[in-house]
Formats: sequence, C-alpha cells, structure tokens
Amino acid sequence: MLVNKNYVKRHTKGFVYLHWINAICFFMLFLTALPLYADTFRFLYDMFGPATLQNAHRFFAVIFVLNPIVGLITAREGIGRMFSEVFKFNGKDITFLVKFPVELIGVHPKDMPKQGFYNGGERMNIAFQIAAWAVLVISGAVLWFGEGVVDSSIRAWMIPLHSFCAAIAFAGAIGHIYLATVVNPDSFHGMQDGTVKAEYANAHHGEWIDDMVREGKIDQKELNEALKS
Repeated sequence: MLVNKNYVKRHTKGFVYLHWINAICFFMLFLTALPLYADTFRFLYDMFGPATLQNAHRFFAVIFVLNPIVGLITAREGIGRMFSEVFKFNGKDITFLVKFPVELIGVHPKDMPKQGFYNGGERMNIAFQIAAWAVLVISGAVLWFGEGVVDSSIRAWMIPLHSFCAAIAFAGAIGHIYLATVVNPDSFHGMQDGTVKAEYANAHHGEWIDDMVREGKIDQKELNEALKS
C-alpha cells in the first residue's frame, strides 16, 4: 500500500533518527577537531577554549559509539536489513557502478539493471561508512584510554590513522550529501519521514518494488497510477 497514493514506505522512524544522530555526531566530531589541523579554525579555541572542544569531542564520540548499538534495539528491522543486504555485492552492482557516473551530472543512466532495496552505490557507501566507523572508534579509543596500557609506538600510529580516516569519511559524507540533495533530491525525502516517491523507488530500486508487488505489499494498479502522476 502506497502512502498518500504516491509514496513508498522505505525506512522506519527509528532508522531515520539513527541516520541523523550519526550524521550530527560525525560532523560535530569533525568540527571540534578542526583547530588541531588548520589555523583557519583556531578561532574556535579562542571562542570556546581547547578544553571545552576536547570535552565536546568526547561527548559526541560517546554518542557516535552508542547510537548504532541503541539502533539495534530501536531500529532492528532497518539495521538487520542493512547488514543482510549491503555485503551482497553482485554483477548488477558492478554494472551500476560502471553506468552511475553520468548520474553525477543529473542524467539517469540508460539500461540500468533493476536494483534492490539498496543499489550498488548505496551498498558501497554503507560498507565504507561501517569500516570508517570501526576504524575511528578503535583508533579513538586507543588514543583516549590507551595511555599506559597500549604501547606508545602503537598509539603514535593511531593519530595519523584516526585523522586520515576522518578526512576520507568526511569526503564520502560530502559526496553523499551532494547525491542526496542535488542529484537525487527524492532520496532525501526518505530520510525525512521514511518515504520516497514511487517513481523514484521504481527507477532506482526496481527489484525491491517488484518484490513488494509480488508479496502483495503494493498493489500493481495503485503503483501504475502513481507512476503516471
């Protein structure tokens, strides 16, 4: 059944909250660490003081770690589906990645194979973000709690590893924001109330839509009418 005759329910509210809490924490962590790397942001030290920024960094770090753990309870369905599908990379995903670059300029690729709940680009991004989260958490924990416990040479390596991973994750986040707001703004709607337009879902996640119709969760006639509107 479609929502308001034109939208497909894709994410639960719990999963939407999980996404935004994770995003806010990541950018706050990045912001509170910037004065360490660029003099341009030294004014933050002048405004708030180094100790305040350090405490804020640790505060958001704790939430950053706990958020997905809480999500396993509050957004179990979404988390479970994400982990069950994100690593099922197949030939259709390879084709997606080959054809996808033209979408960066707002052109939907021709002859794109139907994608599932997560398309090839989303799977790659999620897998990358999971790996980045793990590296940031482990390296951050060593830097925070490892003094006198972990060998100093290992802790020394954690600093560039933590910084490099944060920079790469930030670049990935900017790309993700660009795709969600400029290239495919309909996808952004999915992280507002959990629904996406039927037209967008059919074009970008056609295999998933076919499964929904086959399982009786979406009426084919209702879908056809939404695609015509």
